[in-house]
Amino acid sequence: MMLNLPRRLRRNHALEHATINLLTQQYAEAYIVGFSRVLGFTLYTNLATADVVTAVTEALRRLKAGQHELAIHSNCGTGLIATAGLTTLGTLVSLGSPRMTLRQRIERFPTAVLINAVLILLARPLGVWLQTHVTVDPHIAAAELASVFTVHQGKLQRINVNIRYA
Repeated sequence: MMLNLPRRLRRNHALEHATINLLTQQYAEAYIVGFSRVLGFTLYTNLATADVVTAVTEALRRLKAGQHELAIHSNCGTGLIATAGLTTLGTLVSLGSPRMTLRQRIERFPTAVLINAVLILLARPLGVWLQTHVTVDPHIAAAELASVFTVHQGKLQRINVNIRYA
């Protein structure tokens, strides 16, 4: 039975994070940006394809063994979106209605800064919570590496990792 698309995307997102976490542990200075797709995930990196394949294989093994913490990544876009959403809302609320004068808004500016500072602190745990419960699913028992395609783009490689679910 084929996984539904959102579940598949969440599981690929977990494997993408686990792979990036393993790569950054081994290559601290590496450049790695990733995004998940329904068929797998894509990495833009200065690392060799062989290093990525090794990390994907190890990430699959570890996630299947229950190391689900690898599926959470501190620089995930989910956290960035949580931060942007909270601070945008905080700014809108703290600066008041559109009918306020510019002077009134300027007077409220320090309050807006303070509210946004607090919201930035709250956004990090919210981002982790969102990853854990909404955007990532580390239960990938049926996943296996299907194929890897590399396209060289200057000093970086675009590495498309495709995952098959049994």
